[in-house]
Amino acid sequence: MGSYVITIPGTVQRPVDDSARRTLLAVVRGADPEEVGTEEVPDLDVLTLDEPEGTFVLRLEVEAADRTAAGEAALDLARRAFAAAGYEADAVGMGAPAVTGIDVG
Repeated sequence: MGSYVITIPGTVQRPVDDSARRTLLAVVRGADPEEVGTEEVPDLDVLTLDEPEGTFVLRLEVEAADRTAAGEAALDLARRAFAAAGYEADAVGMGAPAVTGIDVG
């Protein structure tokens, strides 16, 4: 198992207001230290939004056996976070997850 930082680009069909942002970040960060995405990586900006363009970038830390599993775990976490924030699946487009950091030690 290793710790992976996964970057997911995407688009939203409606703006992410403060309430939706708080909910999304709460899901991503979790509440239990044993959950995926709970540890906050120093200097990691978890969510970057470009409101006028309707684009976002999520940077998530997940534990996984390999790159493929890490990408799948990050996409699943991102989908759950947007759903909790009130976004229907078809209102959020997500691009391919990219590994942007690995700590296997």
